Amino acid sequence: MAISERNAAEALRDVRDVQRRTLLAKGYGLASPHLALSGVIWAAGYVATGLTPPETWPYFWLPLALAGALGSFALSVRATRAVPGDPAARVAPASRMLWMIGASGTFIVSTLLLFQPKDIVPALAFPAIFLAYIYVLVGAMGASRYLWIGTGIFAVTALGLILMPQAIAFWVAAAGGGGLLAGALWMRKP
Repeated sequence: MAISERNAAEALRDVRDVQRRTLLAKGYGLASPHLALSGVIWAAGYVATGLTPPETWPYFWLPLALAGALGSFALSVRATRAVPGDPAARVAPASRMLWMIGASGTFIVSTLLLFQPKDIVPALAFPAIFLAYIYVLVGAMGASRYLWIGTGIFAVTALGLILMPQAIAFWVAAAGGGGLLAGALWMRKP
């Protein structure tokens, strides 16, 4: 039985679609532990921020940020263990995670230093809004679950800014921490 040109084109399109969805599902699965780690750190940091005076914040945020960066690096190295070849070559993709964390942190701190908000509320909300922006951008590139995670983080943060700005640290803990933990669970599903 001969296959028509149209049937062959449809079959190839189906194969490409399955391949794209498989790669996307694999990417979501690899991202899930990173989101969970970030969600726990985010929630712990912002709850502590809401419960303590500003002068104590560096004492828990610096160790949390370091734990998050090292944890993400370790998760990335572990994810590439199955990749055959030189072990040093597996560290290169993991080091990209450190660059992304460093670049994001530097951007947030630089922006806050540049604009020097007089009120603490915008300074506490800005990292969540920036994170939401990054996730929406990634989602717009075809990974739609990130789009919804980013939109959720933004919506909860904005709601907190409107309804209870004096409790923004707790709103951001729920938005970022809760949103990332929920996203981690969602990413695990194929």
